[in-house]
Amino acid sequence: MTDSRSVSDRPRNQNLLLIGARAPVPGACKTRLGAGIGMAEAADLYRAFLVDLAARFTGAPGCEAWTYDVAWAYTPEVDFAAVLRDCGCCAPLSPVGFVLQEGEGWGTRQANLLRWGDAHGYARTVLVASDAPQLSREVVGEAFTVLETRDVVIARSLDGGYSLIGMRGYHDVLSGVPMSTSSAGDTLVARAESLGLLVGETAAIFDVDEAADLDLLIGTLAPDGATAPATWDALHALGLLTKSPLPTAAVRHYAV
Repeated sequence: MTDSRSVSDRPRNQNLLLIGARAPVPGACKTRLGAGIGMAEAADLYRAFLVDLAARFTGAPGCEAWTYDVAWAYTPEVDFAAVLRDCGCCAPLSPVGFVLQEGEGWGTRQANLLRWGDAHGYARTVLVASDAPQLSREVVGEAFTVLETRDVVIARSLDGGYSLIGMRGYHDVLSGVPMSTSSAGDTLVARAESLGLLVGETAAIFDVDEAADLDLLIGTLAPDGATAPATWDALHALGLLTKSPLPTAAVRHYAV
C-alpha cells in the first residue's frame, strides 16, 4: 500500500467515501473514551476499529465492483499507510487514497474534505469518522443513493449530532454549526434548508465516544463479534466483555 497523499486525479467512480481517522496513539485519540477506560486501552480499541473498517471498506473481496472510491482522511501529518500497516491492516485493493485533514477544528476540516472531493472531480462525497466499527457498506451505499436526489445527506448520532455527512457537489452548510453538541444535527439541516438545499437522511449511526457507549457496541456486535472481529477481540482482551450486552431489540435501529 503506497501513501499517495491523495486519490487519483482521474476518479474511477463518481462517488468518494472519505474515512476520517487518527493515528492510534494513547492520549492523542479517543480521549473521551480514554477518560473512562484508560488512554492506552482506548488507543488499543481504536486500533481495532481501524482494522475492521479497513477490512470492510478497503480490503474486502468484491470492492472492484463498488460504486465509490475510498480515501483515508487522516491527521496528524504522518505516513498513514504505514500507520495502517502497523495496526495489522491488510493491503487494500486499489484505488485507495490518503487525504490530509487541514484546518482548525473538526467543522473546518470537514468542510475542507468535502470541498476536496468536489474539486477532484467527484459528483458525490460522503465523509464518516472512524468511531463506528459496526458501520456497514449498506449504510454508505444508502447515503450515496440519497445523494442521487438530494443535495445533502446525514446520518444522525445518539447525542443529537451526526456521524455521516455527504454532499452532491459542495455547499457551505457547516458554517455556524456547533460541533460536538446536541443541536449539531438540527442546526446543520436548518442551515442547508435555508440555502434552498434538499436534505436526506440514512439510518442513525452510533459512535463510540465514551465508556458509556461500550454497552451499545457490545450489544450490537453480540453474540460473536462477526461484524467487527478485531474490535470484538480487543474488547475481550481488554476485559470489556464482562458486562451483559444489551438485548438485540435495544440496538437494532442503529446502523450496523
